Amino acid sequence: MEAFFTTITETQNNSLEAATSFTNSCLIVVERITQLNIEVTRIAFEQSAEMALLCLEYSLSKVRQ
Repeated sequence: MEAFFTTITETQNNSLEAATSFTNSCLIVVERITQLNIEVTRIAFEQSAEMALLCLEYSLSKVRQ
């Protein structure tokens, strides 16, 4: 009977370790995706600001002519 409980305990420990490993992998993926989204958003805002500045400068130059 003791061997039965030992087997169940080992199986549960193995399942818990597998679940922990899977969860850690998922968290790493989510962290990387979040970092990528932050970087892409930052680049998009920078480029939008540059485009807005160029359009403003172009408009001002046309008004002055």
